[in-house]
Amino acid sequence: MTNKLVVALACLGFTATAGAEVNFDQDLDIKSVIEQAKNSDVKAPYPYYGPHRVRYSRECKNFSFGPSAFAQASERAYLSSTEYTEDCRFVPNPPPPPPPPPQPNPNGPKPPNPPGQQPGHPNPPGHQPGHPKDYNPGFPGYNGSDDGPHGNYSYPGNYGNQQGTWYCHERAGRVFQATAQLNVAPRQLYPWESEAFNVCMEADRVELDTRHSPYRYHVDRQGMYDVTFNLTPNYRTPTAPDSNGLSASSFAFRDDKFVLDVSDRWGGEYAGEKVEIKVELFKDGFLFFNSSQGEKTFTFDVARGYQLAFAEGDLQKTAAFADPGGDLRGPKKFYVKWGFRRVGSISINEYVNKGSTDKITK
Repeated sequence: MTNKLVVALACLGFTATAGAEVNFDQDLDIKSVIEQAKNSDVKAPYPYYGPHRVRYSRECKNFSFGPSAFAQASERAYLSSTEYTEDCRFVPNPPPPPPPPPQPNPNGPKPPNPPGQQPGHPNPPGHQPGHPKDYNPGFPGYNGSDDGPHGNYSYPGNYGNQQGTWYCHERAGRVFQATAQLNVAPRQLYPWESEAFNVCMEADRVELDTRHSPYRYHVDRQGMYDVTFNLTPNYRTPTAPDSNGLSASSFAFRDDKFVLDVSDRWGGEYAGEKVEIKVELFKDGFLFFNSSQGEKTFTFDVARGYQLAFAEGDLQKTAAFADPGGDLRGPKKFYVKWGFRRVGSISINEYVNKGSTDKITK
């Protein structure tokens, strides 16, 4: 019974506002009252302020670790995040200027000048009485510019069917603060490897993100605003090999063979695995017209150095092969283009192009 009375009183209030007619000499028809209120032309006051949108700044700190087989810990970093609330005021577009007055009869008397207008001094174009040229939206602190976040900005929009402009600015609110530290359990990082992590704070949330690492970790988080992330390696994934791990120490022609000597900087770290080295021999031609003489791939057990010896007859001809028999220029110069690929579990099976050696005479 109480609930029905409240509903009836509310509907009576809406009806009075909307101008709906109610006959109090009859029983109250709630459904009829609601329909009259819905169909009324009376509208609520136009709301100038839109809903508040809230965002939070984001701060990140980077944590990096270099080669190590031991446990490592970072320094404790300080993080903060600020709340920003957007306040917006909607200003409807001004009504269009009134139509121009009718043209007077050229043969009749001239009409008097409009009020406020002196002869020979017409109003500026687009400037109508009641519509100043510099329209002030009345928004506190609005300076007419778009400063983006933290400042004043505006954009065209609508509220319902009304076209206009939203004038907005952001105000700072709450500030959240926290600290973060990383502890990494023992794992093997090779000399050419590294790890990087991001710890970011947004609102009251502190999250850890792995930028790059050869390991997949189990993360144990401790603390709420003084956060410690304890990382324990689950398993390792192969990483890209060091492109400078192999280097050509010499290239020569002796005993009717081309000989390329290659040193391996990480022969000890890759012990037990293999390496593939591919060479392609080129004859130095006139200007830029160098010709391929063929290619060959050598496979070695990983060591500190490798020697690749081959004759032209040992090479597999490629699509770019050119027969040098018609070249009568005398002694020719040769060079090789080469590269390598690690084969094993430490690095991914990625070919590394090492470019060209110096040119030698055969």
